[in-house]
Amino acid sequence: MKVNFKGTRGSIPIAPSAKEVQEKVVASLLAARGKDLRSERQIRDFVEKTLPFRHSSTWGGNTPCVEVETGSDDYLIFDGGSGLRVLGKELMESGSASGKTFHIFLSHFHYDHIQGIPFFAPAYVPGNKIVFHGAHKNLRETLIDQMKEPYFPIDFDTFQCETSFEVHAPGDVVEVCDCEVRLIKQDHPGISYGYRVDGQNVSVVYSTDAEHKNKAHCKDYPFIDFIRDANLLIFDAPYTHSQSMGIREDWGHSSNIMGVELAARGEVEILAIFHHDPGSCDEDIESFLAHTKKFLERSKIAVRETKPGIPGAPSPRSNPQKVLMAYDGLSLSL
Repeated sequence: MKVNFKGTRGSIPIAPSAKEVQEKVVASLLAARGKDLRSERQIRDFVEKTLPFRHSSTWGGNTPCVEVETGSDDYLIFDGGSGLRVLGKELMESGSASGKTFHIFLSHFHYDHIQGIPFFAPAYVPGNKIVFHGAHKNLRETLIDQMKEPYFPIDFDTFQCETSFEVHAPGDVVEVCDCEVRLIKQDHPGISYGYRVDGQNVSVVYSTDAEHKNKAHCKDYPFIDFIRDANLLIFDAPYTHSQSMGIREDWGHSSNIMGVELAARGEVEILAIFHHDPGSCDEDIESFLAHTKKFLERSKIAVRETKPGIPGAPSPRSNPQKVLMAYDGLSLSL
């Protein structure tokens, strides 16, 4: 199974300013002083292996869209943010967007999760089929209405592909793309839904726009069983712990600290944080990642040093084995 991140930013698409790009170039040239960089290979190695990510690249600015490759001829996609436009463009350019079926599972209808749908090029190819999946009963009406005046210049009926809508409920097992997809209701304004994909002895959880509050610390918190033993947890965490408990409480999102804690309790192998705050630049996100990794390591040390036999003492912690910040264009093979 392979997971391809096409959009990892939250709330609204962003792009680096001309000044930000210029600063990346300046920082890279300064770092290159005194280096032997005469050949293209030497230059590329320097950029890819020596420069920090914040200078050599960018975390990206497209809103949520994640493709999961399962080996099926059909496509399995989660959310239709502006990253969906990128996915469609890539498929068209590769010649892989004709006579295909696309299963698009939507977490909810906030615009950053559906704004890419009108720009998904395969939707305008006759012979294709798009199946929209969700748990909101107004799935069909909402997607059609958001492409009407005064919100959009062309109607949903402009699509040349066949479209259908399937409404599911927590507890359902949806069999698509040689996998089983399950869903869970999440705390978010308007309600969102997370999804778990099981197939090929691999499990991936896509959980965006969910606020885990005090009840998350309960022993029988349902989300823990939902993510149990997953190979990858894609987790919405644009905030620090203090932000999530302060002015941004009840905004419907969680923190990096909560992500690490839930992943540890659920025995998750890899934690991928995404839905990055649109106000965070590349330097901010890189610092956020460093802070998250430091917390993970400190929490493991604290657990190891706890004496066994003490009531309430945590068990030895080995997971998550890895934490990363997802970026537009990242691909993970599981």
